[in-house]
Amino acid sequence: MNLLRPIGALVLALGLVAGCQRGSSRRPASQPSYGQAYPPYGAPQQGAPPQQPGYPQQPGYPQQPGYPPAQTGPVPAPTFNVPTMPGLPVLGDPINDINVGWLQSEAGVVMGALIGALPAASQQKVRGIPFIADPTVGEVNAFAGCDDQRMPFMAITDGLLEVEAQIAQFKATDEVFGTRKLDEFLRMLAQRQRPGQPIVRPPVGFVDPVQHTDARKVERQRQLYHEQLAFVLGHELGHHHLGHTGCANGQGGSRGVTPADLGRMLSRTLPIFNQPNEIAADVAGVNNLLAAGARQQGYRWTEGGAMLTLGFFASLDQLTPATILFAFEQTHPHPLLRQPVVQQTANTWRMTGGAPVFTFPGFGG
Repeated sequence: MNLLRPIGALVLALGLVAGCQRGSSRRPASQPSYGQAYPPYGAPQQGAPPQQPGYPQQPGYPQQPGYPPAQTGPVPAPTFNVPTMPGLPVLGDPINDINVGWLQSEAGVVMGALIGALPAASQQKVRGIPFIADPTVGEVNAFAGCDDQRMPFMAITDGLLEVEAQIAQFKATDEVFGTRKLDEFLRMLAQRQRPGQPIVRPPVGFVDPVQHTDARKVERQRQLYHEQLAFVLGHELGHHHLGHTGCANGQGGSRGVTPADLGRMLSRTLPIFNQPNEIAADVAGVNNLLAAGARQQGYRWTEGGAMLTLGFFASLDQLTPATILFAFEQTHPHPLLRQPVVQQTANTWRMTGGAPVFTFPGFGG
């Protein structure tokens, strides 16, 4: 069914896109849950591992191989140590300013790192696939699909990039200054966001101006933004190289995607919701982002960005049980079901020294 409105599209320089299947437009009568109801954002879920913080990005992606050594015993949780000196204020930061062009270009940087970390056979399948930015107002989603000639493409919406940027900056503010800005943003979105409308933005002064431009906070939010995108794009990239779309075969990508065509193609070519494929793409995405993170110098990506994103949308769902605000809610398993998959996959990756072991039999591509 066509759930997209006509849209414009910007083909990013890198060339690759992410996306997921369309499904029923009706919310289930009862949402799947993991134990008790999900707590307010930031509070630990009972019986679940603590949310992991994100990890800083590096300027460039060295290609040297290497993984963390195999672990024995409990897997240590990643940590983030806030620098003690604030440094000079950072003015004009593109995440603070929600500079959509910069957010798009950084998505391309992250995609390049993910592709470079894939095994050779998987790399061959996805090289040259166009990465399209979807400017549809209020759309929060990412997708992998095939065009009318059965050539692959990927897309991510500006709305999803904006929400991830807001999550990153308010989480960074909370980590550095001990505030609860992400909780406040979550409640604001639940109360004021409407389907098909521009993403709600907090008012000027929502964050203290000194905190807003603090160099530690700015550094941290860039780390979180990249790490969240690594999970989202790694998941969607997985749909192509796992064969879920059926059109990524190493022959390049779509050459004819136009703004007028994108919505029509997505509605006609994306497969219907398939939970096993979604779980398989989560596993592949986590393995991919951890492998890409291991190639970076210093602070490395972990599952923290995935847990942050999923935790945020799980909490939003709890606050808006009768409303489908964003399209991805119809196309993916509930975030509370995905979180343990992400965490177990990451733990296994570390325990095996970086081997991309598929830990969920029966959920293959």
